[in-house]
Amino acid sequence: MSSLQLAAALDSLQHLVRKVSVSNILPLVPKVGKWLVGLLFLLHVRSWPFVWHFRVFRPVFRVQLEHRWMRFLSLFKSPAARIKFEDDWLDSISPLTANPFTKVVPYKTWASLDDSDFNGHLSNSSYAKILDGARFKAAIEMFPMFLRSGGWMPLAGTHFSFVREIPMLSSYEIRTSIAAWDQKWIYVMSKFVRKPGGKQKKKRADAKSVSPGDIEVSMQTMSLRTPGPDGIPSTGAPSASETPSIAASAAPDTAKALNAVAAGLAGEEPDGAVLHTVVISQVCYKVGRITVPPSLVLGINGFTGAEGFSRNSPHPQWENAKKIMSKPYGGSAKKLKAFLEGGWREVPEGERWWDHALGDTVEAQRVKNLAFVEGLKSGMDNARTL
Repeated sequence: MSSLQLAAALDSLQHLVRKVSVSNILPLVPKVGKWLVGLLFLLHVRSWPFVWHFRVFRPVFRVQLEHRWMRFLSLFKSPAARIKFEDDWLDSISPLTANPFTKVVPYKTWASLDDSDFNGHLSNSSYAKILDGARFKAAIEMFPMFLRSGGWMPLAGTHFSFVREIPMLSSYEIRTSIAAWDQKWIYVMSKFVRKPGGKQKKKRADAKSVSPGDIEVSMQTMSLRTPGPDGIPSTGAPSASETPSIAASAAPDTAKALNAVAAGLAGEEPDGAVLHTVVISQVCYKVGRITVPPSLVLGINGFTGAEGFSRNSPHPQWENAKKIMSKPYGGSAKKLKAFLEGGWREVPEGERWWDHALGDTVEAQRVKNLAFVEGLKSGMDNARTL
């Protein structure tokens, strides 16, 4: 480039700088700011007012719409046919003939910006918020007959075991199933999982899976960060050796119980999905202020341990439930509510059809699983005395 060309280029640059003055830029600042604020507002749409309520109650809206559509389709049927049509629909939304330990309700979502923290992954504080929607969906799909009778499920405790972090903006799935129950409490297990792909899939195939002993027990207040992608605690999370002895003895039973859950219940996913977090929720069933035994709730919703049955040919004990809650069989929602409120006590122990429906196989699995999770409650109860 000649000196004349260079001088011409410098003159053009100086002329452009004189045109772009501060007075010309300032009017653009409010416009750009408005666009940035609007973009930020849209990116955090899942934290808008009432959005959480919509996400949690979305399964209820879906069932209500299905029920209205069913009622519309039966408008021109005879009264008897309408009753039978509605009864068949109620059976279709029940987990009829399902095994309580193999029934899994998936909840798909993703780690949005408002649910993530400055470390670039799903914030520890967001797990409980997102879990509300997954648990509610599971309750709708697993216990429709119980909820239809006016039942509700209060939450007594939630216990988290963080295995791997969930990266920001990544999709994941919460798989909710029944872990165990006793005479009052039912323990619901939710697993946060992600399906590996590409290099992550190959790396997982070549590497050994994280052993239960490597899992960092994190009770939401123990650390600022979840473990890293490979299950190794990230910087800032206190290890067992670094934790003061007083804190280490605060809830030893709970820590052991969570590790036991990870070892005994949260195994490899059938489809090869990677486990990121295990959550055990302790809930009970109530009608008003009356507690209902979990086995009874499972029975009226069609759960069974017997094999070889289907919706078209259900297990024999299902007829006993229908006699209480189904109109074609002489039952009703009102009779079911009265039965749950205490009528079941009048049935002799040897004749309780809901226990027979679950069977010996389910009972053996229940006892085995209960040994894994019952330490959670006792551990937290012991921590109260410190």
